[in-house]
Amino acid sequence: MISIPVSAAAHANIGKISRFLCFAAFLFFAAMLTYGAIGGYFSSNAILKDHSVVTAPVTLEDIEEERGRKGRKSYTYHFSYAFDAGGQTRQGQFSTSEGNSIPYMDDGATVEVAYANGDPSRFDRLQRLQSQSGLGGMIVRLVVALPVSALLAFIVHLLIVGRLFVIKPKPAEAAA
Repeated sequence: MISIPVSAAAHANIGKISRFLCFAAFLFFAAMLTYGAIGGYFSSNAILKDHSVVTAPVTLEDIEEERGRKGRKSYTYHFSYAFDAGGQTRQGQFSTSEGNSIPYMDDGATVEVAYANGDPSRFDRLQRLQSQSGLGGMIVRLVVALPVSALLAFIVHLLIVGRLFVIKPKPAEAAA
């Protein structure tokens, strides 16, 4: 890893700036996570308040291969579905990992879709809506995600002040 030697005073200033930037990044990501969780909760509950459920056939659209470390491969399966609601054909899509794609790979595979009766353009898979509609689930996701993002911000700060910018050794220490 690259190490940039700086004076002790500059290192202290870099530490302050890094602490501020990492804390600001944590606050930004925490706000985005909270906004997404609360938005999903309210959106799911709004659809499920007055909804209809249809069964839609699932079609495999694409398989995306990603190469990881040490030659490992992971696959993301992209599916689509279509159903009629409100006099129009609505189309949706979702992606899932290889392990979770098994139920959708069979011929004639279907998915249950819930749509709002008042506005059929608002829809999603019933299973996903039900998982996002619970207040307890949202709180658990936030209780896990927020400390993990704080830990990641702290680790980035430690890498910046401990590995990337290091205090320049004094000439006496360099000769010894």
